[in-house]
Parts: sequence; C-alpha cells; structure tokens
Amino acid sequence: MKSKIIKLADRMKDKEDLKLEALFHSAAIDDAGFSDRIVRRIRWQIRVRRYSLPVAMLIGGLIAAKPAIDLLVVASSLITVIPEDLRTLPLQSLPQMSTLFTGIAIASVAAMCVRLLEQ
Repeated sequence: MKSKIIKLADRMKDKEDLKLEALFHSAAIDDAGFSDRIVRRIRWQIRVRRYSLPVAMLIGGLIAAKPAIDLLVVASSLITVIPEDLRTLPLQSLPQMSTLFTGIAIASVAAMCVRLLEQ
C-alpha cells in the first residue's frame, strides 16, 4: 500500500518527469550472482563483528576464572591475619559522613579538571 504522499507525487509528474523516468529506467543487469556474493560477504562480516566481542569476553572470563578464585581464597585468608582489635573498631574512629562527602567532591572536581585539561 502506497502512502498518500507518494500517490500525490505520482500524479504530479509532467511530461518531462515521465521522459526522465523512462530514460533512467533499465532492466537489471545479469551479474552471474556477483551482487549476491557481495551481500553474503558483507552480512558475514557484520555477523563476525557482532559476535567476536562477546565470544572474546567469554573466553577471557573462562581463562580468568581460576586466578580470580585463587585471589578470593587468598583474600579470605588475609582476613584471619588482621588483628582482633582492628576488626572491632568503634564507630567513633571511622570518618564522619561530611568528611567522606568532601573527599568525594574533591575527587570529582579533580577528575573534571583532568578531563578539561585533556581537551
């Protein structure tokens, strides 16, 4: 189904438009399947690009799984090495929220300044 705009454009053709249309109208050239091969090759390349990153991430994740598990085991063993008095710190010795927010704000401003200097 054509839209009304296209129908209106077809109605508005004059003699010159019809002559130009007839001049540029030609039958499809037989290329012995060349166009189909090119389209298949382009689609194959698109498919390869689409799936190469997820497959690489999966392979990298599988390779990194054993070292990550070993790291977690070592980190859990380090918790037992921490002295008992450090594990039971009173809340008064922790920094206040205002200090944390100030530090975060300073770090954010520093990151923005670095980005501005790079540009």
